[in-house]
Amino acid sequence: MSHDQSNYRYQKLTWPAINEAVEAERMVVIPVGSTEDHGPHLPLDVDQVIPGTICERTVKTRSDALLFPTVQHGFLPHHMDFPGGITVKWDRFVEYLLDLCFSLAHHGFQKLLLVNGHGSNAHLLEQVARQVIVQYPGVQCGSLSWWEIEEFQAEFRAHAEAGPRGSAHAGEMETSVYLAIDPDAVDMAKAERDISYPMGDHFYAYGLADDPDDVSTNVSLMEWWSTISRTGVKGDPTVATAEKGEAFLAGAVAGLHSILDEFAEFPIREIEDHHDREVENSDYDPFRPR
Repeated sequence: MSHDQSNYRYQKLTWPAINEAVEAERMVVIPVGSTEDHGPHLPLDVDQVIPGTICERTVKTRSDALLFPTVQHGFLPHHMDFPGGITVKWDRFVEYLLDLCFSLAHHGFQKLLLVNGHGSNAHLLEQVARQVIVQYPGVQCGSLSWWEIEEFQAEFRAHAEAGPRGSAHAGEMETSVYLAIDPDAVDMAKAERDISYPMGDHFYAYGLADDPDDVSTNVSLMEWWSTISRTGVKGDPTVATAEKGEAFLAGAVAGLHSILDEFAEFPIREIEDHHDREVENSDYDPFRPR
């Protein structure tokens, strides 16, 4: 099948083209975001726009992948003390994503990658990816958050100026990337450094710019947002620039290409049951989500 770059978006394909994409064993990349406060200087859609842009810049140059529409809403009950957030209960969020992935698996797609843009989605996306594989053993579903990409982290450490804790939320990192994507939507006159949350050796102890060797055991702790931020910011957006954002995006795109290159070739293996008794496929039904 020849690669038509205008048809890398899943929703733009016809049903015969979906069959062709399945036959060609194309992967499906699914950006997952949220709608929530990002300080007084950034719009609510940061966590949608950034992973969506990274995935689009990557997929549109490939012949072996499709870009699924960005999931716009996520799990953020702790942000509801700031105006604007749209939160979905964790179990509904998981079930909704399972519906999306199960639909893709039903059509015949075997490689699904969830690319997350919102921190509190991460553990739920991992649960979704695991349950997809349990339901469909012939399908591989993976998940990651875009800031975990090694090549992005290298670019970030090379360019970051805000120092430790400067990019936890709506800080130097996200503001720079958004400036590179849509500068007219960013009001830098309202950008304000806010690192007002308490920090210790084990709680709120680690930021992207920190050397992990300099940090003790970090304990996950997520409190109500107004108790850890005055403005909705955790970090320093005042040092953000579009030039940094382009470097961060380039690193993330390069890293996602590397991930997809390996994912495309990663083997799908059949289950081999090791019980002495004869086990039918239906015996696994109690362990499947549906």
